[in-house]
Amino acid sequence: MKDFFKNRPVIVLFLLAAIILAMAISSIVFEGEATPISDSLRAILTPFRAAANGVSNLINSVYTYMYEVEELKSENRELRIRIAEMEEIIRQSEQAMEENERLRELLKLSERRRDLTFVMADIVSRDSSNWASTFTIGKGSAHGIEPFDCVVNEEGFFTGYVSEVGTNWSIVTTVIDSELELGAFIYRTREAAVAEGDFALMSEGLLKLTYLPEDTVLLNGDVILTSGVGGVYPKDLVIGTVKQVRTDSSGMGTYAVIEPKVDLDKLTQVFIITDFDISD
Repeated sequence: MKDFFKNRPVIVLFLLAAIILAMAISSIVFEGEATPISDSLRAILTPFRAAANGVSNLINSVYTYMYEVEELKSENRELRIRIAEMEEIIRQSEQAMEENERLRELLKLSERRRDLTFVMADIVSRDSSNWASTFTIGKGSAHGIEPFDCVVNEEGFFTGYVSEVGTNWSIVTTVIDSELELGAFIYRTREAAVAEGDFALMSEGLLKLTYLPEDTVLLNGDVILTSGVGGVYPKDLVIGTVKQVRTDSSGMGTYAVIEPKVDLDKLTQVFIITDFDISD
């Protein structure tokens, strides 16, 4: 009994083949005028013929369905490829638009600051430690870049300075790094001070303004510019704006917390000032 059920699919197929063969023979033998025997045989075979046709139609439907499913899968694969290609085109277009916008801003800066000579460079990596704020660019000494060259964004906002140079790469120390120190002045009052990085403020994306004159009155939003003193950095580059005035640790003096004008997190390209006119 167990073997019967085990072989049942084979038996069904055998019977189906026998029925089909019998129908074929009957069609040949009894072709023409009907006889009692042919009528009886056709009466017996008619249900089986209908079942065979049903099975044939079912098989054809299943095959058609499977074929259509494969067609749909193939079309979906092609659509996914086309969508990916279109998304890549859109990304490239967006990048091109962004770069064009940066170049337009640089053109405005170049027209406004004819005393500056620029080299454009892409940022290739960023420092991931908590002890420094630096990034690496894909230009170096082969492109005329030297240590302590000033770095700005396309709008001319002070971004940092070149701290190390290779043949085709350079490391830029940013405006918030604790190693930074440069001459600055308050645009509204024209008073001189020093902009410098601070380790505690660096994690907040800020720096500070120190060595303020005793009678200095600072307002939130005051613009801080490079002074150009010493001839290391160009004059009148925007560093940032005053965010807050605090008392120093001695309790005797004050310093201002500065928010950089450049958005370091969004930078993808920078402009290195390789030459400029020194102002007295």
